[in-house]
Amino acid sequence: MKKNNLSIYARKSVWATLLFCATLMSACRSDNVDDSSGKYDPGRPVTVTDFVPKAGGADQKLVVYGSNFGNDTANVKVTIGGQRAVLINVKGDCLYCLVPAKAYTGEVVVSVGGKTANEQSATAGSKFNYERKMVVGTLSGIRNQFDDQGWHDGPFKTATGFAGEGCLTFDPLYPNILYVVYDENAHGIQALDLEKKEVKTILSMSKFDNQRLRSIDFSHDGQYMLISTDRDDRQLQSPSVWIVKRNSDGTFTDDSKSQILAAYKQCNGAAVHPINGELYFNSYERGQVFRLNMDNYFNTVEGGGTWYPNWTDGNFKELFTIQDVSWEFKIFIHPTGKYCYIAVINKHYILRSDYNEATKSFAPPYVVAGQARNNGWVDGVGTGARVNRPYQGCFVKNKQYVAENRDDVYDFYFCDNNNHCIRYLTPDGIIRTYAGRGTSSQAGDGNMWGTEDGDLREVARFNSPTGIAYDEKSNTFYILDTKGRKIRTISMEK
Repeated sequence: MKKNNLSIYARKSVWATLLFCATLMSACRSDNVDDSSGKYDPGRPVTVTDFVPKAGGADQKLVVYGSNFGNDTANVKVTIGGQRAVLINVKGDCLYCLVPAKAYTGEVVVSVGGKTANEQSATAGSKFNYERKMVVGTLSGIRNQFDDQGWHDGPFKTATGFAGEGCLTFDPLYPNILYVVYDENAHGIQALDLEKKEVKTILSMSKFDNQRLRSIDFSHDGQYMLISTDRDDRQLQSPSVWIVKRNSDGTFTDDSKSQILAAYKQCNGAAVHPINGELYFNSYERGQVFRLNMDNYFNTVEGGGTWYPNWTDGNFKELFTIQDVSWEFKIFIHPTGKYCYIAVINKHYILRSDYNEATKSFAPPYVVAGQARNNGWVDGVGTGARVNRPYQGCFVKNKQYVAENRDDVYDFYFCDNNNHCIRYLTPDGIIRTYAGRGTSSQAGDGNMWGTEDGDLREVARFNSPTGIAYDEKSNTFYILDTKGRKIRTISMEK
């Protein structure tokens, strides 16, 4: 009973604080106050008596209370932890600002009179408790006003490109290497070296007959790269998945040995089972999902035999179709291998397929989020949620789930392409928006898309993100922000 009462009291306290802040912000933002009575008086001291809230992170709305602030924002400067805050408005005895990034030491200082020779400063008696948080940043890339920056490999600071829809995957043997495979703009495959901080194109489109590249994965031992290609120029003998052998020095280049692993038509993606190693790939034709036993391939080639990749050769089989013809989708297998999610890109929903240990294959899927042909942006449960072109996704371990000893401890984060944001799907079937669509942008353009870094929801914006990968060691997301022409990050503020 006491616990419930404390919970109720805590909620009331939070709401009371929020209401108090809202009232002060309203007063500081009001345009109906006679400003003439609140002008800065150099003959009177400037004081800082309080501020609310007492704690928060970058871009937190903050009201500072005191006296003799004046009413001219150009004449007032606010710093928090030595970092200059964005000042929104000032009205005599209060001001409204946004907490700057990296305000670690927390001193709240108001300086008034900078436009004159009579500047005064006052410091709050207590410090703002600055809390580090996950924020959006930019790793590499730029888009100029004409969008003609082109493609240029090199250091992160100067590299440009990142201009096609694509997918991201870490090298399983060299975790500092992040690969980008592009579907559009015919650019092949790039490697981002996170230690050297440079971008390099390692495999050209000609390596794959200059066709669309739809996904990238690796064999169970990490020695082979698997690339899916989307084409139908050879009908049912069109290469669907290529296998590329790693060079002796651990790299992949245009000189790497490669061959066609599977051929059908119109493949949108391929994924390797993380436990048993078999390959799953699809076809846009009728929404088919196929299974290929990788052991058969390795036994054949290592024994000196010839591998036959065509459908009629019988080296892979159809498991099921997901719903109808012309369904564009990608397969993402859970780290335990117990199930996979199927993101249906052009029909705006997500399916789940459970793994059958007896047959070592996935079963026909069922809907877990969204609704076929109904796009939108709605956080919610199951078919009540709405997405718009869900593209690549990745599984991320949730520490809270681990502490609660849950059976499934992973959330599924994905790029919601046409909603210009990053969202996640919980094991319980709940869709939530994680980052993007910031409403506090200083651009003031009213768009849901943009290029701003910062607070996950208040400030940050993306522009048609497609690829996403997660590094558990550094707790960092990497995102291909396609129309922003950048590689973005989500990481703990440094």
